Amino acid sequence: MAMSDTLALSEGQHALQGTLRGFLTEHLPPAALRAALETAAGYDPQLHARLAAELGLTGLTIPREFGGLGLSQAEASVVHTELGRALYPGPLLSTLLAAGVLATVGDRAAQQHWLPRMADGSVTGTVAAADEAGQWTPGPDSVRAEHVRRIREAGESWRLYGHRWYVVAGHVADIVLVPALTDAGLAMFLVETRSLGFTASGQLGLDLTRRVCVTAFDEAPAVLLGEGDSAAAALGQAERDFLLATAAESVGGIGWCLDAAIAYAKDRERFDQQPAGSFQAVANACVDILAHFQAVSEVARYAAVAAADGTARAPVSAHMAALRAGEAYRAVTETAIQLFGGVGFTREHDAHLYYRRAWSAERLAGGPQVHRAAISDQPGR
Repeated sequence: MAMSDTLALSEGQHALQGTLRGFLTEHLPPAALRAALETAAGYDPQLHARLAAELGLTGLTIPREFGGLGLSQAEASVVHTELGRALYPGPLLSTLLAAGVLATVGDRAAQQHWLPRMADGSVTGTVAAADEAGQWTPGPDSVRAEHVRRIREAGESWRLYGHRWYVVAGHVADIVLVPALTDAGLAMFLVETRSLGFTASGQLGLDLTRRVCVTAFDEAPAVLLGEGDSAAAALGQAERDFLLATAAESVGGIGWCLDAAIAYAKDRERFDQQPAGSFQAVANACVDILAHFQAVSEVARYAAVAAADGTARAPVSAHMAALRAGEAYRAVTETAIQLFGGVGFTREHDAHLYYRRAWSAERLAGGPQVHRAAISDQPGR
């Protein structure tokens, strides 16, 4: 079977793509997006509820036994591409990441309690894993966990101390999944955000369409979900899924830039009285954007399929996709800004929102240097 056949969307994935694009085009036009960004939450909870109830997206990758759709990263990449194309600002990505941790870490009681609620959209979640530099690797500044025997009966026998940065949608999450260090090593914990000792503060960033937070844990009560290998596996999968999602979002954003550039070129061809060379420069820019779109689509799709198939190359493929997508997205949005002229970076034009997303997204998981290091560390390279 040819590589193109392996990476091609299935009939069901094409249908999912078309349905979601049509839904977002109708219900999240630029005016609605801008209005949502001005609210305290930064998104429209009613629209988020419809994505959960009508399309089942909050349960996209949650196993069917817990009320989800039980789909793979191959389908998730299709969804994240369309969300990235529309710059969807709600807590869908963060909730899917948190659900993935719960499903991987293996605490059956926690799964039965939380996953159905996350699947139906009544509970939102996030993962608090990044240090101040954006890296998800445990280190000396990791959150610390201390055992408190006196409250074992209440089911919350741990307290967490420390900070995590770049926590997506931390300000609206109901639960936070937190990797922390115990005396025995790495462990994974769940914290309810209404608990005393937990705070989420808005973190200044370039992206207006995705709010991130600094989370503080000051004797925050936590439930232990898993330790050792299970915690490491859950953290590794969360990072991989996050990289796959942001790579797919980049494909969507580049696709928007391509469509906008083509529309602009057509207008220039019809109305521009400038010399033919001026239009040719616009056409050349469209060709460059198309090349980026095709290349990033392929590498992001390959990584998503590798994750869905569970291949050994899945982790490094995710880093390669995130690296390539991040570089291309930044380049394309810069081209778009120049193409549309000075208005491109103003609030009057949507291009500046994509430019901001492109420059900020890759920093949420450490940036290009982390991806290059992960790729170079692979055996055989």
